[in-house]
Amino acid sequence: MNLIKLIKNKLSNPFHKKVNTLLNTGYSISNNNNLVHNNGKLVRDGKNLVKIQHEFAPGIYLRRMLMKKNSVVVSAVHKRDHAWFLLDGYITIATEDGNIDYEAPYIGFSKKGTQRILYAHEDSIFQNVFKNPFEYTNLDKLEEYNYCLTKEEYDNYRNNK
Repeated sequence: MNLIKLIKNKLSNPFHKKVNTLLNTGYSISNNNNLVHNNGKLVRDGKNLVKIQHEFAPGIYLRRMLMKKNSVVVSAVHKRDHAWFLLDGYITIATEDGNIDYEAPYIGFSKKGTQRILYAHEDSIFQNVFKNPFEYTNLDKLEEYNYCLTKEEYDNYRNNK
């Protein structure tokens, strides 16, 4: 590994280590009215906190989250650049670059390798728009195509593609 990559990895580690600690702590707690997790896999049903809807158009996969006020979502690591929209509400997004507040309507762009923590200050609608060149409608295949569950998994994906 070259020196620049090594330094970049060292600088980005603290955020990802904090996310891993947060997730591992969450996994040790049973699902309840305030916490929903899927033991290290993506959550498709956020119970009363986050509703997730899936829609398809030619070449496109739309993943919408209806977030309740005060809910928190930890995203997977995204494999590809994509657009996202805050259609309604007010949220804060934390990434390794810091925290930014967003108020609807807002159009954003996410770079590959990004993992986010979203906090909804009020009921909010967050929409991701992903490429779907293989026209998948199977959520397992779409998730495998678009996400890695950890930074380490993403680094392996990136280094082996």
